[in-house]
Amino acid sequence: MTKKLIFNILKFAVFLSLGIFLLWLITKDYTEEQWTDFKNALFHANYWWVAFAVLIGLLSHLIRALRWNMMIEPLGYRPRLKTTFYSVMIAYLANMAIPRLGEVTRCGILQRYEKVPFDKALGTIVVERAIDLLSLIIITLLLFIFQFDLIYDFFDEKVIIPLGEKIAQSNNLLLIVAIVFVVCGIAVWYFIKKFKHTDLYLRIRILLLNVREGVYSIRHLKNFWLFLFYSVFMWFCYYAMVWVCFYAMAQTAHLGMAEALSVLVFGTVGIIATPGGIGAYHIIVTETLVALYGLQETYANSFSWLAWGCQTAMIILIGLLSLLLLSRLSGKETVHEKVAGDTSKNN
Repeated sequence: MTKKLIFNILKFAVFLSLGIFLLWLITKDYTEEQWTDFKNALFHANYWWVAFAVLIGLLSHLIRALRWNMMIEPLGYRPRLKTTFYSVMIAYLANMAIPRLGEVTRCGILQRYEKVPFDKALGTIVVERAIDLLSLIIITLLLFIFQFDLIYDFFDEKVIIPLGEKIAQSNNLLLIVAIVFVVCGIAVWYFIKKFKHTDLYLRIRILLLNVREGVYSIRHLKNFWLFLFYSVFMWFCYYAMVWVCFYAMAQTAHLGMAEALSVLVFGTVGIIATPGGIGAYHIIVTETLVALYGLQETYANSFSWLAWGCQTAMIILIGLLSLLLLSRLSGKETVHEKVAGDTSKNN
């Protein structure tokens, strides 16, 4: 067993333990009556709405695959949509085990089955993540614009005031932070100076140049407006999944578009925090619905399980199915290779 594998297993165990701890933290003080309310809310939910949310989720993943193909085409490759879709679903599945493993998995699949160079595909994913981050920032700004008073009061009470009190009690905190930044900066400068004369540095530099080519593919999109539509529609699907899930429970059916936007923004943070969002998503969504909208905690927790559970089950099921279908997929020539082959025969 390699050191890297051991490290990945330990990392997964730490994040999983954190998620389980957060789940325990939410429910540790529940009374028997609260447990009954929690289970009844899930038992009596309308799972037709949940199924609808799952279909919307699948559509969002298909849109992501279509958008990724658009980013790859300027590099001279045209991967099949089914391969790209399989890789996206398998990547989500891999990220549930080890954070960020999915990005590597996606590139590896396209390299094997569509002959897209790994480093160039990685460059397109770097751009994709940057666009996703920008999209999340825009959505967060929209949330603060439409619900400024509600959000500000919450953060003022729960974050700003407690943080200000802690900083006031730590007079040397800023000095310590400044010293740490200076020391880290000197260490990085010294490492680069010594490292840049090695063969490994040259290989990494070549890798980064190829990644940069993938990043620059965004400048040569054939249809920018279609790309923009895919990006907006994909995030609308994420939003619609939450909104639709509200109707699955009688206790949340009165919640609307503004509440769905809050759950989307804050819930996304939870998804990033732990593998698959386990624990972190539940506690953040529960706190959002309780603190901002006054929903009873047991019902808020039930909703977090409903929204998280349906999407997680879909990722596991479709991810495993994609693995099976991918194993039966032959490594056919990509379109650009066929064209090149036909041209050479004609000559």
